[in-house]
Amino acid sequence: MHDENTMNPTSALSEDDLLIWVEARSEQLYAQARMLVDDYWRQLKSRYEKYGKTESGRIGVRIRRRESSYSFSIEWYRMATLRQNGQNKPIAQYLKKGLGYRYPLQRILKGEPDWEAKLVEELETEFVDIRKQVECLGKIRDAVQNYRKATQTRIE
Repeated sequence: MHDENTMNPTSALSEDDLLIWVEARSEQLYAQARMLVDDYWRQLKSRYEKYGKTESGRIGVRIRRRESSYSFSIEWYRMATLRQNGQNKPIAQYLKKGLGYRYPLQRILKGEPDWEAKLVEELETEFVDIRKQVECLGKIRDAVQNYRKATQTRIE
């Protein structure tokens, strides 16, 4: 077992190493979430092609990136149409997540087809885990950046 005082300082991770790790892990989570979102849309499309509008779902999901912070959010919305100038235009009514990491699915899925409710519930369970990890990575990133600021020497 190593004592803190006897550890080789050159083997320690730098702040840059930690930030690179946070970015890489965030990208892995983004890829995982993207795969789940893409699969959701494939299943929705397949269902629509098979059954038409009679059993089509109205719940959509998207990922929104935050460019400057290696972060992203996963958001559910209800798809609807708005009639303007004699044409139906698709609109998205974004749903509120509420407290914590989980969307209140009972309210959101009320009146939706059973197959869609089951699919959304399964995905939301996966998304909760991803949202927790993304938040933790953000806290690590912020802590490293705050540490950097606190330890920088000012040249006056």
